[in-house]
Amino acid sequence: TASIAADGVFMQTYRQLRGSRAVRPVRLRQRDEMAWRVTFHGEGHQGFQGPYREAMSALCQELLSPRLPLFVPCANGASGLADNRDKFLPRPSAHSPEHLDMFYFVGQVMGVAMRTRNLLSLDLPSLVWKQLAGVELDEGDLRGTDYSCWSTLQFRDEDGQAITRERFEELFSIPFTACLTDGTEVPLLPGGEGVPVTFERREEYRALVIKARLEEGKRQMASMRAGLCSVVPEPLLGLMSWEELERRVCGSPEVDVASLQRHTRYRCGVHESSPHVRMFWEVLREFGQAERRLFLRFAWGRERLPLESDYTEQSEMKMFPSDRGDGDSVLPEAETCFFIIKLPRYRTKELMRRNLLSAITACREINY
Repeated sequence: TASIAADGVFMQTYRQLRGSRAVRPVRLRQRDEMAWRVTFHGEGHQGFQGPYREAMSALCQELLSPRLPLFVPCANGASGLADNRDKFLPRPSAHSPEHLDMFYFVGQVMGVAMRTRNLLSLDLPSLVWKQLAGVELDEGDLRGTDYSCWSTLQFRDEDGQAITRERFEELFSIPFTACLTDGTEVPLLPGGEGVPVTFERREEYRALVIKARLEEGKRQMASMRAGLCSVVPEPLLGLMSWEELERRVCGSPEVDVASLQRHTRYRCGVHESSPHVRMFWEVLREFGQAERRLFLRFAWGRERLPLESDYTEQSEMKMFPSDRGDGDSVLPEAETCFFIIKLPRYRTKELMRRNLLSAITACREINY
């Protein structure tokens, strides 16, 4: 059991479960709904599934935040160019023994997600998933994370033509160094800081930069893969494409309202045809993805729906009438352990929208 406060979830979980070696990999390989139990200090709950899911959601959110030194946003996010602007990469400079052990634990958490089918809200690009799956990286992975760097390395002029010597010498005055995702500057060859890149050596420079950038998180990725393989057999990973691995660990970041509606059950006089239920689905469809994820976390403690093939009775949403009546100011309630939403019979769609938004954005202390 991990006993944690509502903040600092990753480090508390890591220290209790990984740091103390309290949980052996063989325990993590079981296909239980939970890999361990979670209790939140000062918060009541009726079961352990809700706190577990909430803790895993908080862990993922914290893992990608500046509060921890493990991940940094892709360069495309900073530049506002091309794809993957919302993705994160391992921080190249986070390579101390403790940092690498944390990355090992991150890999274990990924394996646990595959075993328990509790998907993780981790926004990571192909460059990460390919290395976890043992797939060779290529230049496209650099383009997908740092388009500006990749574009510069094409050595083209404004018209897209191969650059001339004269134009090269006008535009480029650079040494044999590379700037990594976290801003760390590294030499590409011994004493590279003092070796200028000439027109004749531009292709050598290009190859060295691409190699350095694709391998900048090599140690971190090796630790993550080792942690993953301690929970999921390595031969099994060899049977998966990197896309399949990502899907098994994280599912889809898009909350499909139609899928959720198909897997909702109605109880105690609530019916799919009830006016307030129809209003609820209309409002949820009108929500953006961020608001839909907030709703899922409010109702279930996690931000991603199961894969369509992985739904069970436990992962279907159950809709009940409100225990506190149907007044205009009564907010929806949730029991995250059982994926239960208790919905008042609001008179108007606007009341439904306003109170649902209030519940999912303000009610962080939930009775699990």
